[in-house]
Amino acid sequence: MTQKHINKKNSVWRYSLATILIIAGIILSYLNIGTEFLGFPSVGSWLIYVGFIMLAIVTLQLMSNKKRIVDERMQFVATKAARITFIGIILFAFVIMVIDGIKPINIAYSYFMSYLICGIILLYLVSYKILLRFN
Repeated sequence: MTQKHINKKNSVWRYSLATILIIAGIILSYLNIGTEFLGFPSVGSWLIYVGFIMLAIVTLQLMSNKKRIVDERMQFVATKAARITFIGIILFAFVIMVIDGIKPINIAYSYFMSYLICGIILLYLVSYKILLRFN
């Protein structure tokens, strides 16, 4: 077996494990099983969060294994994706301030920051992939 084949096989197992964690978390949250766990309201919420982080890590590892030549186009796309992400953060912050002014948002700071960081990473990844495809 080649190294590329082994990496793809491992990534399939990792994606499967992450999906199983997310599904188990959804089931545990739906059935209200478990109490507060590591700062999360339930074990199910923690499993969902860990599953999504695992999906992101496996995807980033797969992307980094590819041998790519970095040229001006790639740097341009990365810069443009960073700009779109920054504008998205500013717009999201504005919308959150307006919503919070109308009706106060009661969410723990740790949850808010963890969701915000995951959202930033997801927004950058999606904008990068879209720009890479169309540039």
